[in-house]
Amino acid sequence: MSNNPSASPTPDMLPMTVAKMSFLVDRLHQDCSPLQFLRELTKNSIEAIQRLDDPAGEIRWDVDWKRFDLTIGDDSAKKMCVIDTGVGMTGEEMVEYINKLSSSIHKQSASGNFGVGAKIAAAPLNPEGLVYLSWKEGTGYMIHLQRDHDTGEFGLIRFDNGEFWRRISDDPKPEPIEENGTMVILLGTSPDHNTMEAPPGARVPSIWVLRYLNSRFFRFPDGITVKVRRGWDLPRGDQRNYLNTVTGQSPWLNANCQSKGSLRLEETEATVHWWIIKETIDSHSYSSYAPGGHVAVLFQDELYELASSRAGITRLQSFGIIFGCSRVVLYLEVDNTSVQSVTANTARTHLLIANEPLDWPAYATEFRKRMPQELRDYQDEVGMAVSQTDHRKAIRERLKTIRDLFRFGRYRPKPGGGYLADPSQNAGGNPANQGSIRNGASPSGSRGGMKGDIYALFTNETGESAELVNEPIEPEPKWVSEEDGLQLDDRAARYLSDQNLLLINGDFRGFTEMIDRWVNRYSHVPGCRQTIQEVVREWFEQQLIETVMSAHALKQSGKWSSQEVSGLWDEDALTAAVLPRYHIDMNIKRALGHKLGKVPTAV
Repeated sequence: MSNNPSASPTPDMLPMTVAKMSFLVDRLHQDCSPLQFLRELTKNSIEAIQRLDDPAGEIRWDVDWKRFDLTIGDDSAKKMCVIDTGVGMTGEEMVEYINKLSSSIHKQSASGNFGVGAKIAAAPLNPEGLVYLSWKEGTGYMIHLQRDHDTGEFGLIRFDNGEFWRRISDDPKPEPIEENGTMVILLGTSPDHNTMEAPPGARVPSIWVLRYLNSRFFRFPDGITVKVRRGWDLPRGDQRNYLNTVTGQSPWLNANCQSKGSLRLEETEATVHWWIIKETIDSHSYSSYAPGGHVAVLFQDELYELASSRAGITRLQSFGIIFGCSRVVLYLEVDNTSVQSVTANTARTHLLIANEPLDWPAYATEFRKRMPQELRDYQDEVGMAVSQTDHRKAIRERLKTIRDLFRFGRYRPKPGGGYLADPSQNAGGNPANQGSIRNGASPSGSRGGMKGDIYALFTNETGESAELVNEPIEPEPKWVSEEDGLQLDDRAARYLSDQNLLLINGDFRGFTEMIDRWVNRYSHVPGCRQTIQEVVREWFEQQLIETVMSAHALKQSGKWSSQEVSGLWDEDALTAAVLPRYHIDMNIKRALGHKLGKVPTAV
């Protein structure tokens, strides 16, 4: 299908067409995020303004007040609309560009406009219709895109004049349109559907449009103002019912950070922009933006793949931000060059390099190695405030007695060593001659014990020369809490294998309930809580350390892949590891007896 509507096919070719267009629209819509239509219609409005000789103008997300007044009554459903003061479209142009899936009045390209976004993101959500009112050089035009209730097909409604568009007067023209501009009204699923109401799952429902646009756009082009109606459910005379300017994340981050900067990643060809948010900021504005504790990709002044809350904390930790995550923001900006072409997927939810997802672990690894000193100092400051007692000496002494049960195999670099070890793994190695073929024979001189196809003999293991040493792979434990920015949702711990770091959730109720249990039993001992907390934490810490160490030991058996063994230390597995309480309770009782005396027999 040609992008040029005037192009005609060659005589010897039957052009490809689309059957069951509605199925394609619905299928593409499934790939969109729930509020993607806000981005698509806003982006269309920005491009319409940029096509003006003087590319300055206004975009408004508002109530269609004219419709509301015409339907009369406080119970009338409010319909959402987006208005821009861009170039506008004639009736024929709207039929051409709105009623064709891959068609756009704006320039189409792999890195620019696709001509499908607003249609696939908005049309399925509004089967009652999308009404377009547009003024171009003072003349108004109208079309109505709707889904047929019987056939399910999308298309334009025919008007009484026989056309699929018609002229309109200036009576329904909204502010701020004068000579040129467009208004798109979202009718929703039925005549009584209030499309101003936040859909299920939207963040901050009272200002859901404002919150989404601020967190989707990094900033807007100079000369373009974007406004959103807030307090739309209040009387129009109420001062809380007003138009709020949308700025995007950049102005808010810059105004509310205590420090910021950018780090160039030479190896992965990207730049990471970072901010440390002030400890005290205006809580009123906080809800209008994505707060601290999130990571996103910055591309063409938009934010993709934004991870916040638990997902954001997890990604920040992979970048080495362990403490104070809730006040840190990272934006990854990948180089977009002729060699490394960056594009968005069709639904505008993810970025791709050579049609492949971004390699987040690679960016995180390089960032950790070269983390800016300001971020290191900030983490040191926050980490110092966290109560950390080193239980490792006592734990190591106890584990010595069962060392043989772990069957550890750890490799350390050594020139001429008998093994090849992958430095990216905490453990794992192979005999240095494994995979080499001498005189047509296997390394052992026979085919006995070979697994897989004959070509398995030719596998080529790579790595650094190393020797096998009997040292346990002991993770570094750190107790953290929600105050430190950790969000584990009632999970005991999180293990960051690439950093060999074990983050233990001090707020996990399995730990706090055990502490409370023994505080109640020693209620006759003033100030006993701190001692009890340290003893309880020490024994649970050992349980978690043993779990991770044993999982690493299993990797040496050759029957567990890296993906399989990681399931033994994921958050659910680590939580399950500390659920058995009897033996831990017995050890806590014995340790507290030495420190605080025996529990009174009456207890």
